[in-house]
Amino acid sequence: MSIAQVPDLSVLVVTYECADFVEACLASVVATTRDHRVELVVADNDSSDDSVGVVRRTHPSAIVVEMGSNTGFARAVNAAMAASRGRIVLLLNPDTEVQPGAIDALMDELDAHPEVGVVAPLLLNPDGTDQGTARSFPTPAAALWGRRSPLTRLFPRNRVSRRYLIGRDRRGDGSFAVDWVSGACLMARRETALALGGLDEGFFMHFEDADFCHRVKDSGRSVICVPAAQVVHAEGGCRRGWPASQVGHFHYGAYRYWTKHHAPQPWNPLRLVAAFALAARAGGVLASNRMSRRHASDSRHTGNPLGSPRIDVRHPDPLTRAMDS
Repeated sequence: MSIAQVPDLSVLVVTYECADFVEACLASVVATTRDHRVELVVADNDSSDDSVGVVRRTHPSAIVVEMGSNTGFARAVNAAMAASRGRIVLLLNPDTEVQPGAIDALMDELDAHPEVGVVAPLLLNPDGTDQGTARSFPTPAAALWGRRSPLTRLFPRNRVSRRYLIGRDRRGDGSFAVDWVSGACLMARRETALALGGLDEGFFMHFEDADFCHRVKDSGRSVICVPAAQVVHAEGGCRRGWPASQVGHFHYGAYRYWTKHHAPQPWNPLRLVAAFALAARAGGVLASNRMSRRHASDSRHTGNPLGSPRIDVRHPDPLTRAMDS
């Protein structure tokens, strides 16, 4: 293969029951990258909806990797990367839409600074507000003071949250260094990703991005947020809330991340402390979810009397909202 044939960028999208989102996501990439050689690579985790059909009908040139089962996010990303050829890779969730100029800004930042290992955009909620994904590395305090936790909502200017959500108070379009950015939209050079072994497939879903960024920084490279690049993220759109399996993946991911980077010794007693704390938190989330579903069912059966509060199907209660920390 000649150098001229190598794409500038490989966009890696993992789908699982995402037929309602993936067409708009891929269309936004195509519409905003006309000056680059771009390949689309979609790894599908055995969706039962028409995710693969949508991709093949609307973007017939896309490379589709059918995983055969739900292998998780990290393994599917690595499979998509193995099938790709671009000198730069972009992890992109199917429930995102890239805004004009965003990919150009990210590629320019990466090309201009060889010491940078990862670049990421400003992720926005559909209403245009900052999603708060430019963060310090997660700590136990983040479980209480994360970006969507009830305590942060009640006390948005508290010191702990401000120290964790380091990108929230940034102003202007100047790029800035962070510890961790979301895997919903994360760009790196292929050589960097391959040198680090890609994503850690021990993570099924959640915290694999924090782990990857940690390894990037351990290698002496930096992680940069580029506010001039903006991507809208309907967070949780494909996930459709927090079923019990997702609660389990989230808390196991937190445990794996923390023990891998802070208590790597198998005999370290802090591993047991972390396991008990996270198991208790997971149990609380599951119990809270059950109560919310019961309340929602009662409200439907009674016509939502006396103005009973409506339930947000994606984040049905304060404890579950804290999951997106």
